[in-house]
Amino acid sequence: MRKILFLLLLMCCCFEAKAGDLDGKYLSQSGELMFIFKGDSLYIDIAQSQRNVSAFKLVKNSETQNIKSFNAYESFLKDGKVTYREVLIKVTKEEEGPQFILEYFGKDKDREYNSNERYTIKLVE
Repeated sequence: MRKILFLLLLMCCCFEAKAGDLDGKYLSQSGELMFIFKGDSLYIDIAQSQRNVSAFKLVKNSETQNIKSFNAYESFLKDGKVTYREVLIKVTKEEEGPQFILEYFGKDKDREYNSNERYTIKLVE
């Protein structure tokens, strides 16, 4: 009985948390950035040129009715070496309309300091 319970708990912990109901393409209010949620990933592109800016693997940190927060992991090249960074991404559904607030907290890969950014995004697909 203990082995079955342990196996069940282990299996529950193995399932990755996905962005789930966020899947789709979202455009920032300014129209400059496209946020694409796909499974357990978030891709950030420049909307006009479709050039990739960042790609994150998402691990759900917490979820309430209107707020989802993720530990987000990105790998990139720095001085010819693969480097990893972790940031916090929080997505809040606004009460009015089909809009979301996406907040980003963490050290930016292009800067030597922490940044906090906030975007209003709307589903386009």
